Amino acid sequence: MLKEFLTDICQTQFVSGFEHINGDKLIKYFEPYTDTYEKDKVGSYIFKAGGTNNAKIMLSAHIDEIGLMITKVLDDGFLSFTQVGGINPASLIAQDVIIYGRENVFGVIGIKPPHVTLAEDRDKTVPLDELYIDTGYPKEILEKLVTVGDVATVKRELVSLQDDVVAAKALDDRACVAVMLETAKELKKISHKSNIYYTCSAQEETGYRGAITASYKINPDIAIALDVTFGKAPEMGSEVPQLGKGPAVCLGGRFNPKLTKKFIDTCNNYNYPFQYEVAPAATGTDTEGIQINREGVPCILLSIPLRYMHTSVETISLKDVEITGRAIARFINELDNSDLEEILCF
Repeated sequence: MLKEFLTDICQTQFVSGFEHINGDKLIKYFEPYTDTYEKDKVGSYIFKAGGTNNAKIMLSAHIDEIGLMITKVLDDGFLSFTQVGGINPASLIAQDVIIYGRENVFGVIGIKPPHVTLAEDRDKTVPLDELYIDTGYPKEILEKLVTVGDVATVKRELVSLQDDVVAAKALDDRACVAVMLETAKELKKISHKSNIYYTCSAQEETGYRGAITASYKINPDIAIALDVTFGKAPEMGSEVPQLGKGPAVCLGGRFNPKLTKKFIDTCNNYNYPFQYEVAPAATGTDTEGIQINREGVPCILLSIPLRYMHTSVETISLKDVEITGRAIARFINELDNSDLEEILCF
């Protein structure tokens, strides 16, 4: 089920700012484990599993992804484009893409052949404004299908590597939407007293706007922000979390220390593996928007290790998703049976 969910949801277009187009796809997955849902005016989806007390716990994982936006229709079926979110232009070369216009249009991003590239230019980075999408259509047909402002994504299906490792586009942050789904399934088994809000937030890649508006609406007692972090790879050095070793628990000034300790204690008590990462200041995650909403929201941040961030081959371990989902469910169960006010008191 987990792999099938990621296969489906990673292929679906949720470019930042355009999440509302396909948001209904989430309903069939979360509906069996929740009681109500709503889509807010920014495009975030909020699924609620009602509890028996007044406590409100918000989980937040952003549904949006990086993408491209068409800036001009050129002659001979070519399109110029810009980026939505942070993209290394080198990762776009020789990629298949889908433009979401009046109808979906397939295209490719090419590059000048080495035969006609000057020797001094071969080792240089190709800037974004020198890349184009080739659809094969003549301009007069293309203009009927695609307009300036239409978005596009790399066309990529989820692939299985060895063991439980998979690669796909948009695992940042669909991996953590999957964590929320795993949590919802687990809490259905072990029950919960608190009201749980599973938030698929919009526009994180362009400034965590969805988390700001969703947390204002929910007004949670605590929040669990979920995102990906850099996973260990040859180019990343040794001081980063490893795939398959559990979630990375973030330590830093943005996070409630007692709440973080409670999660760590829960993992230790129930033998859930976890790792650490540190963030002395900003994290670039939904935490930034949630923590300072209204009068402030106590937060923790849990991250799934991921290789090759913001490319079409983002790579994770399914084991980390499963472990994190179960650990959060047990953490919520522990909070339900604790004095929350005492935990949150400095």
